[in-house]
Amino acid sequence: MGSVYSMRQSSADGRHGGGSSSSCSHRSGQMASGGPSTASLRHQTSSPTRNGTYLEGNISASSPSPERQDASRPTSKNPLTWTVDDVVWFVKDADPHALGPHVELFRKHEIDGNALLLLKSDMIMKYLGLKLGPALKLCYHIDKLKQAKF
Repeated sequence: MGSVYSMRQSSADGRHGGGSSSSCSHRSGQMASGGPSTASLRHQTSSPTRNGTYLEGNISASSPSPERQDASRPTSKNPLTWTVDDVVWFVKDADPHALGPHVELFRKHEIDGNALLLLKSDMIMKYLGLKLGPALKLCYHIDKLKQAKF
């Protein structure tokens, strides 16, 4: 809380004092010069998400398999017996917004229930290529699954 107050106080001082406002304009200059590179960086980092979204959209539009998976839950509550399709359903159902675009990776790598329970965040990031946020969300759902003691 003290740091927020000091930031507000320094920003107020920056409005009244010449020295602080010059440092603020210098920072905005840095941000402006970093803007195009940041925008291109964002475009590059958002491309996989867009590709994942388009990929997911094309698959659901061209083949009925994701719709069938949505309708059929895993037949067993024991993840050790889950098939790849059961894992895909679990991942998509756990967090459709954050993990939904990545479900095809689980199919590509043929991750079944046994493999799912062995996944750790560093392995998810390194081998599946997920970023830290989705990897941690997936690990959270896997841990909940393990604690349920199926």
